[in-house]
Amino acid sequence: MVTIRPVELRDVDTLYRFRLDEEVMFWAAGGFADAMHSRGQIEEMVKGQKASDASRVFAIEAEKDGEQVVIGQISFRDYNRINRNVTIGMFIGDRDCWSRGYGTSALHQFVQMLFTRYGAHRISMDTFADNKRAIRCYEKCGFAIEGVRRQAMWTLNGHRDQVMMGLLREDWLKARGDKLYYIEEQE
Repeated sequence: MVTIRPVELRDVDTLYRFRLDEEVMFWAAGGFADAMHSRGQIEEMVKGQKASDASRVFAIEAEKDGEQVVIGQISFRDYNRINRNVTIGMFIGDRDCWSRGYGTSALHQFVQMLFTRYGAHRISMDTFADNKRAIRCYEKCGFAIEGVRRQAMWTLNGHRDQVMMGLLREDWLKARGDKLYYIEEQE
């Protein structure tokens, strides 16, 4: 349904357009002003990304009108290579793609990538309690609500409870019903 790939310079205008949409940014970040990056800031972020970074941004692509287009963004931050914990964030910026399974598909792929390619042990994410659509998506992908921080997030509608969610590698594997196999060195 979707493809996840590192962002590229050709994505800058689309990502900037998403950030100009107040409704998209409200559901993505509560409408915070620091989510309103300039086009130049987005371009610098894309140019500066390296595969070894503790934070990376990826484009979510889907087929629309016969061609692959960017419909959103998914990212990780604060990846700690010692304890293998990471925090992720995501938004679908193309409102025509809301509530159609694109976010769930993207999140499934991203979680798999973090557990298999990056060796993550734990993935965390959060949203404000009013974001029911996001919470449902995260739960479909195996995330569990681990707690609620009362009135910890400021949105354009005032302070809201922050829902903290997490997914452990072992729970992900159990839900998949399989094991990850590692290639052992041959003699």
